[in-house]
Amino acid sequence: MTAGKFKLARLLQPGAIGGMTVPNRIVMPPMVTEYAAPGGYITPTIIDYYAERAKGGTGLVIVEAACVEPLGRAFSRQIAIYDDEFLPGLRELAGAIRAGGARAAIQIHHAGMSTGPKVTGSAPLGPSSISMRGYGPAQEMSAEDIRNAVQAFASAALRVKQAGFEGVEIHAAHMYLLAQFLSPAWNLRQDNYGGAVENRARMLVETIWAIREVVGGDYPLWCRINGEEYGQEGQGVTLEEAKLVSRLAEDAGSDAISVSCFGWGHYGQVNMPASPGALLPLSQAIKEVVSVPVMAVGRLDPRVGEMALKDGRADYIAIGRALITDAYLPLKAARGDLEDITPCISCYRCLPFGGDQSGMKCSTNAALGQEDTRPSPAPKPLKVLVVGGGPAGMEAARVAALRGHNVTLVERDGNLGGQLALACRPRYQNRYPTLLNYLRKQLSKLGIQVELGAEATPETVSRLQPDTVVVATGASPLIPHIHGVTGRAATAYDVLAGRATASGCRAVVIGGGRVGLRTAQFLAEQGKSVALLEQGGRLGQRFTGLVRRPLLDLLTELGVELVTGAKAEEIIQAGVMAAMGQARQLFEADTVVLATGAAPNTVLFHALEGKVPSIHRIGDSQERGSILQAIAAGYQTGMAL
Repeated sequence: MTAGKFKLARLLQPGAIGGMTVPNRIVMPPMVTEYAAPGGYITPTIIDYYAERAKGGTGLVIVEAACVEPLGRAFSRQIAIYDDEFLPGLRELAGAIRAGGARAAIQIHHAGMSTGPKVTGSAPLGPSSISMRGYGPAQEMSAEDIRNAVQAFASAALRVKQAGFEGVEIHAAHMYLLAQFLSPAWNLRQDNYGGAVENRARMLVETIWAIREVVGGDYPLWCRINGEEYGQEGQGVTLEEAKLVSRLAEDAGSDAISVSCFGWGHYGQVNMPASPGALLPLSQAIKEVVSVPVMAVGRLDPRVGEMALKDGRADYIAIGRALITDAYLPLKAARGDLEDITPCISCYRCLPFGGDQSGMKCSTNAALGQEDTRPSPAPKPLKVLVVGGGPAGMEAARVAALRGHNVTLVERDGNLGGQLALACRPRYQNRYPTLLNYLRKQLSKLGIQVELGAEATPETVSRLQPDTVVVATGASPLIPHIHGVTGRAATAYDVLAGRATASGCRAVVIGGGRVGLRTAQFLAEQGKSVALLEQGGRLGQRFTGLVRRPLLDLLTELGVELVTGAKAEEIIQAGVMAAMGQARQLFEADTVVLATGAAPNTVLFHALEGKVPSIHRIGDSQERGSILQAIAAGYQTGMAL
């Protein structure tokens, strides 16, 4: 089979892990959803979510971490597997995955020091009496505590088998209990469980032995480890140590090794690399020293995965976030429809820890967590007019067309994209173009009539006689009350769109939100000296940490002067006068750019109210928001028509 001109021969080949045959080499790794009910019970949402990925062609689906004992719970809505009362839900989940055509496995997990009294009601247990970053002090585990935890893993693994899962993964990676024992950064013990690598790996080895004893020698069992630890305050696990741990795990009875990584850096938890395939050297090194299959992770996609298999760097390709955005990625890749795969933009809105109580979200897949409500034919095809070609309007048009409506989209600019197109203007570390290209191509493939450079007015709408109108006219920039702003400053929207020219070599951007940061990047990439002024104390506060920190680092590398606590008070010929506490400072500028917010554009909506059979207002024209909110509004509206 081919994907365009790219052959996916190896990725689509069947394989084996222990005695389990896997239909292809695509693995869905465990990723927390927080879709579980309080107490850790399986919900219909979880079942639908995993079943959809199985139907989408994934070879092996590994369900997210299930805690093996109450003291090991990492967060409040984690799946639980420490009691037989959880078996009915787990059986239904395993059955749904198998019915979808995938092999079903689940990861078993103990948080160790990475939890606290708010979650478990008790002080955390760990290899040593130290505090892990973000958590309180841990109580050093006694020999009996270790035996109890090992037995908890074994009991959980037996339940995995009883529930009908076809394999079990031991979580010995990232920052959890077994990884804590493996790491000299957290394991300071002087007994048989500390010191040399063989001692630090003892608990993992004993866990594998204990599980083997209860599930049998032919039941597929493997472990996930850190191939390396980065940025630890002490010495973390090195690749050489990880190679030895892998051999010890294989000798103990592990049928495969899944290789991840971990560390603390500027961005917080570091196990999500910036570039696809960045962790492949780790899996390759482990593969060179073991005879069992090796799973690779790290922002992998079908192309990168195929090449990794071809080059012998891994045996299985774990595709995580990309399967969140598109459950049918494997089938689309097999058909050669790579351009139809909904792209992941690495915004990390899907990390649910401590966030939205409804669980994991995705910026580009509004159907996430609602897999039981996929687009289906509408009872009656309608003539739908969408006004505005930004992400909300394009998504509304796409979903409406999928449901069989006759859709026309009108956009006053010469190109589709709206704010999304402007976000594509900076070059580096920019993943928005993939989403824009995807949406544009879907509109074309669905036969949606797109009219560019056309201003929608009540008169033109009346002539088209639509059954319903979706107003997605975006927002208009707000002009702050700054002395001298008129005639001296341009809006960020105009600069990014090319409607205004940033003259000279020095620029000041006023406003440190998402638009301001991207505009500063755009200007700095043009070689300008840029100062960015933010009145508050934090830049880019609406970005997730894993996006915000790398972007700020990039701006620093580009030479952008990032200034917080600076209130722009006056724009003069020489630049911008800003209040800095009790003092005033001049920031010299040839060009001043305003990124000071925007207000919904509601003119057309109010002009059409009561004059068309049905009308909807979505996206920034309803309320300023993120791409996640825009796509969600478009999707929900398209589904409601």
